[in-house]
Amino acid sequence: MSVERNITLPPEQQEIKEAFRALVKAYGGQDAVAKRLGTRQQRISDCCSTTTDAFPRADEIATLEAETVGYPGHPHVTTVLARQRLRELVPTPNIAATGRDLLMLFARQSKGNSELAEAILEAHEDDHVDCAEAEQIETAADQVIATALAIRAEARMIQREYRQ
Repeated sequence: MSVERNITLPPEQQEIKEAFRALVKAYGGQDAVAKRLGTRQQRISDCCSTTTDAFPRADEIATLEAETVGYPGHPHVTTVLARQRLRELVPTPNIAATGRDLLMLFARQSKGNSELAEAILEAHEDDHVDCAEAEQIETAADQVIATALAIRAEARMIQREYRQ
C-alpha cells in the first residue's frame, strides 16, 4: 500500500500528528514504538508526518499513553483530541471515596481557592501576567478542580450507600 507523502492536512489534523510525534518521543522513538505495537517503523513515521494522511489507531494511542504516564505532556494525543472537542482533561484525585471525607475535602477546597486567589493577585501586581505566573495559576486551578471532583465523588458515594 502506497502512502501519499505530500498532502496538506488541516490544522486540527496537524495538531494531532504533532501530539502523536510527542508521544512517540516520550515513549522512546519510532523504533521503540514500532516494536511495542508490532508494526513497521515506516508506519509510525507516516503517523507522525504532517504530510501524510496516516494516523495511529485509538488502541495504539491508548497503549502508548498508558505506558508514558508521568512524562511531560501526558496524555499527549488524548489532551489534544479533548481540547479540539471543547473539553478539558483534569486528573482525578488519588483518593478513594469513602463517603466520610466531605469536611476534610471542604477544608482542602477552601485552602485551594485561597491559593488560587493568591496566585492571581500576585500575578496582577504589576498589571502583567507572565508565562510563569500563568503556569502557577493553572496549577492552582487544577488543584481546585481536582478537589471539587473528589467532593463530588464523596457525595456520590454517600448517595449510593443510602440507595442500597
